[in-house]
Amino acid sequence: MSESHFWESTLFGLPIHVNTLIMVFASMGVLLLGAKWLTASLKLVPSRKQMVAESIYCVCRSITYATAEERGDKFLHYIGGLFLFILTCNLMGQLPLKLILLPQGELIAATGDLNVPAALALCTLVMYFFFGLKQKGFKYFSHYLSPLPIMVKGQPLIGQIAFIAFFWPFIFLNILEDFTRPGSLMIRLFLNILVGEILSGIAMTVAPLGLPIAVILLELLVAFIQAYVFAILSSVYISLMSEDHDDHDEDHSHSALAHHEGTPTLAS
Repeated sequence: MSESHFWESTLFGLPIHVNTLIMVFASMGVLLLGAKWLTASLKLVPSRKQMVAESIYCVCRSITYATAEERGDKFLHYIGGLFLFILTCNLMGQLPLKLILLPQGELIAATGDLNVPAALALCTLVMYFFFGLKQKGFKYFSHYLSPLPIMVKGQPLIGQIAFIAFFWPFIFLNILEDFTRPGSLMIRLFLNILVGEILSGIAMTVAPLGLPIAVILLELLVAFIQAYVFAILSSVYISLMSEDHDDHDEDHSHSALAHHEGTPTLAS
């Protein structure tokens, strides 16, 4: 995307894209006002708008439940907020806001600016470090040594020394993996929204009467898919980093024992 799409300025000496900030705050405003309106009068017997709010909650919870079951409730608020924010930003990019004249640039989807997907990916990075350390403490960093404990187990002393001596590149690869995950999230979201913006511009130039409608319908589908993919992959990463394998194995053993003794369990 060329620089002409952005309204460039500075804030506290740092370069900013004013049109991106406008779209980000507009998306936040839509979410806050929508949440306020949908939850203004909660009742035991839900009204139609309360049913809409509960449906949105269920969609968000289905993302974390699919990756971590009940344990996902710990980071449901983050994943749900992430999903709804990305979805709102993507959908607002499909509104005819480009017709509003700005001193520079145009009002495109906030996620079409690399800075926004990068910030969201950084948030996911911080969150899975946070939940990993909260669940495991400093034991969290032991996964950087994987699979060294398995490799040296049962080996003679010479073999253990050899494995340890030649294992150090795997440590850097394991550390790199933590930081490439949010990078993949960022690039996937940015490029998909960017391509949509480019296709919309081409459609307006080639056939301004009919083709843009087809492109917009396609981009509405892409908006949902990319918000869902970003959210569920973030949930997967947080779930993996915060999972305590010892507890998981212990629960699995108890479940297997109960099943063997004839006690019904959820798994059985």
